[in-house]
Amino acid sequence: MKKILMILGGVFVAVIVIGIIGFIFVSKKGNALDKESKQYVDSAVPAIISKWDVKEVMDRASPEFIKTVSEEDMKKLFEWFHKLGNLKEYKGSKGDARMFFKPGQGEEISAQYVANAEFDSGPAEIKISLIKHGSKWQILGLHVNSKALMQQ
Repeated sequence: MKKILMILGGVFVAVIVIGIIGFIFVSKKGNALDKESKQYVDSAVPAIISKWDVKEVMDRASPEFIKTVSEEDMKKLFEWFHKLGNLKEYKGSKGDARMFFKPGQGEEISAQYVANAEFDSGPAEIKISLIKHGSKWQILGLHVNSKALMQQ
């Protein structure tokens, strides 16, 4: 009986140690992903919204994004966003990256951010979703909310 308890105790300690190592690994990787995804957003969003340039979005678009939105639809949408006027100030973004493990598919890394900007017509909130393919972040979704668009 004493041997069984010692073996079970050893297994329990091993599981705890593996769990702690796993937590440290995921934590460090998560912080690195947060940092690089935020840098990507804070570079991409001002480039896109400063002139509402469809090419800036399409150059950064993921294959998933391209399947759901045509370049022609983006042009029409961006014509509407031009009603906001010129970008006065980009106020940065807040959000984080997430890692998912899909059985049979492996790891999926994505990020969600909300950026704020001030335009001639008023403030806007830009929600941007990213996905990481290999070492490259790409846009998965882009949504712009502004009361100024509704008043025009």
